[in-house]
Amino acid sequence: MMEYDWLTSDISDIIKAACDKRIKKLDEKDDREKIIPLSIVVKNIQPSKRKFNVKINTSMKLKDPSIEWKLKLKENYILSRDSSEIDYEFELDGNKSRDLGLEIDTPIGGYEGDELDATLSIKSEDGINSYVKSFKVVLGPVIKIAKCTIGKELDIAIDLSNHAERDREERKIRNINAENEVMAIMSPYEIKGYFFIETMHADRVEVLSKSIRGFKGFVTGDINISEIEKYLTPKPAVTGLEMGSLIEIVEGPFKGERAKITAIDAAKEEVTVQLIESMVPIPVTVKAEAIRNLDKS
Repeated sequence: MMEYDWLTSDISDIIKAACDKRIKKLDEKDDREKIIPLSIVVKNIQPSKRKFNVKINTSMKLKDPSIEWKLKLKENYILSRDSSEIDYEFELDGNKSRDLGLEIDTPIGGYEGDELDATLSIKSEDGINSYVKSFKVVLGPVIKIAKCTIGKELDIAIDLSNHAERDREERKIRNINAENEVMAIMSPYEIKGYFFIETMHADRVEVLSKSIRGFKGFVTGDINISEIEKYLTPKPAVTGLEMGSLIEIVEGPFKGERAKITAIDAAKEEVTVQLIESMVPIPVTVKAEAIRNLDKS
């Protein structure tokens, strides 16, 4: 935040936003799922009435020039693809403040990397005060949490991925640049009843998922990649295994046999086990992912 005796500004140099978001100053009535905070307040620090001028010049970098951004001030000055400048004057009584009410609505159908570049200039008519700020709003994907039937997380995630790919192929007939609405999908085995979706257009993914049995919609709000980073690195297959643990072999020639662990090789992710029902105690070495830990079942 930048703070002067006559102006307070909370505008980052680069604002990363999703599609269909409103960037504005927050208040208690706002729908926080669709709001990104933005604030700029001008104060007349002189005792007499003074006039101020606000100019905003913009340019856009878009993959699809037909989509529309909107930028507006409190007095309903609207900027869209048809115009690139706002020029606005207002008067302030002595020692009074005004929130400019700057808002930016990101487009519903934007593409990753689309951006709005803006330069904001505020000057007092008497030339005493001036402020210039350049910033850009860059569109990027969001990560949503999908709710689903417990035990069917991976199956439903795969179904959604297949639906999204078929949808892309159908849209490519009309638009050769059509992209898959599901950019990434992850279903960690530790999470029951939920999985994660990365997308530019959550509303379209929700439509795609309506015909998928067991899909129960999105959890309200977006999440940050830092919240799920721990699921991106797979745990070693020997995690949780202990000497003497009772296991069941689920792959290979001894599939279905129960055994006890007699040695663990973490580096090779292998375990040596002794079959419980074997007449001769012959040690058997198997991959850790080829067993199921019965002690924790």
